[in-house]
Amino acid sequence: MSSNKQKQQSKPSSILHIASENDALIAGKVGGIGDVIRDVPKFSVEQGLQADVITPGYGIHTQHQKSTLIRQINVSFRGQIELVELHRIELTQDPSATSIPGVTHWVLEHPQFYSHGRGKIYVDDGADRPFASDANKFALFCAAVCELLSGFWQRQFDVIHLHDWHCGLIPTLAAFVDKFEPVKQLRSVYSIHNLALQGIRPLDGDDSSLKAWFPNLIIDETKVCDPRYPNCFNPTRAAINYCDAIHVVSPTYAKEVILPSNPQQGFIGGEGLHLDLQRAEQQGRLHGILNGCDYDYAPMLNARPETAIPASHFDQVVYEKIAAVVDRWQASHHFVHSAHLVALQRLASWQEQEFTGPLVTSIGRLTSQKVALLLHPIDMENVLDILLQNLASRHGRMIILGSGDPELEDQVTQAMHRNNNLLFINGYDHVLPKYLFEGGDLFLMPSSFEPCGISQMLALRSGQPCLVHDIGGLHDTVINNKSGYTFHGKDVDKQCQALIACFAEALKVFSEQPKDWKEMRAFSSKQRFLWQDSIKAYLERLYRG
Repeated sequence: MSSNKQKQQSKPSSILHIASENDALIAGKVGGIGDVIRDVPKFSVEQGLQADVITPGYGIHTQHQKSTLIRQINVSFRGQIELVELHRIELTQDPSATSIPGVTHWVLEHPQFYSHGRGKIYVDDGADRPFASDANKFALFCAAVCELLSGFWQRQFDVIHLHDWHCGLIPTLAAFVDKFEPVKQLRSVYSIHNLALQGIRPLDGDDSSLKAWFPNLIIDETKVCDPRYPNCFNPTRAAINYCDAIHVVSPTYAKEVILPSNPQQGFIGGEGLHLDLQRAEQQGRLHGILNGCDYDYAPMLNARPETAIPASHFDQVVYEKIAAVVDRWQASHHFVHSAHLVALQRLASWQEQEFTGPLVTSIGRLTSQKVALLLHPIDMENVLDILLQNLASRHGRMIILGSGDPELEDQVTQAMHRNNNLLFINGYDHVLPKYLFEGGDLFLMPSSFEPCGISQMLALRSGQPCLVHDIGGLHDTVINNKSGYTFHGKDVDKQCQALIACFAEALKVFSEQPKDWKEMRAFSSKQRFLWQDSIKAYLERLYRG
């Protein structure tokens, strides 16, 4: 945030990660950022770093884990003083230590952080007021962090590492609020995990706006306002322009975000911020470093990843577990949930039928990013129906696990109605993905864009080849005809056609060339994307300056 000599760290030793999610805490994860915040500190200590993590408490983290109230902070917000609590989370029974030496987990607590219900990390306000509720709570969170770093935590950290738009206000406050000068003196790193979500809100004239949060704040609008909506504050753009290092989560994504998006041609790039990112690249501040994967895990199915898991074994171990989870979800609703009801019927019929074909799996949030290509129409059908028909000809099945946009959920549910070889598990359970990663034969991830992706790494770790769109982090992790199959096209229609052809080729190899498929499974399981390598790159390129 400045060129002060204090920021030139030859050997930074203490890093503060500031984020919205932390999967090291119970119920602390919604998406992939939670995995990153869980893993990066753990592997950072191996490089001799002290790693602290701070997130909002959302009204639950101090209840689900043993915690200690450390301090109450006075925070100026909306023209008045708010009292925010700082808690240290204890992940072991020993109150003097956390589960991993060198890692300390903190949460900030205030009623604003759970105003829409305890444990609710994000709120969907609809298309009319995007990010409104979330921006309110993260604005207070950012102000509280700045108060900490300028007072109680002054000179405690060498580097602050901000993750996604939820923390994007911190560089702005540091740049324009005099009392936050100590924050400005710290080396700052901003990681972009998903440029599609930028947290844009009005400058003024709304309860959820920069002026409403900080009535006396005077800013340089040329660096913090959205280039498409000049009357709006963009925390992502502000962080890009004011932080010392900008990190995107794969080398290929770093090349994509400096180009303008062209959705008509099926290309998602800088999402309106490509000029700022181009400038960051020219200044040597933009870095593409691939996320890692944790390979210290115990297989759920007790099988070697390089060997095919018999379908009967998968049936016995998993189908009843899936049914129990779906039945529990259904019981928790006060109405009959169509997707759950059809899923339970599908599971019952599958258990009565012999199954010898390939099992295709797909796990992820149901967003346009993840499923737009699958639901794209072709000749009175959509791509997903065509894939399922091809799969049926090989006596195969597909399981999709995820939740998200209700309209997209409904479209996938209707596809399950039409195709008896599709099971849609509409929700998320932390155990089921492990079975699907290990028990599946082909993992399907046709994202329209993918900054890095973690699901394909987890599938590969379990020896499941992947079929992916050849973009972003998927390009950097899946090797065509070695650990899976990749497709690409110059526009959306060509991408869909390439996906269908690629899927057919994969099924052909699985069914007709079992030796080649076994070799592909073995190669997949031996690929390594180590967090240790990522952290070394962080040290050299992000933290030292």
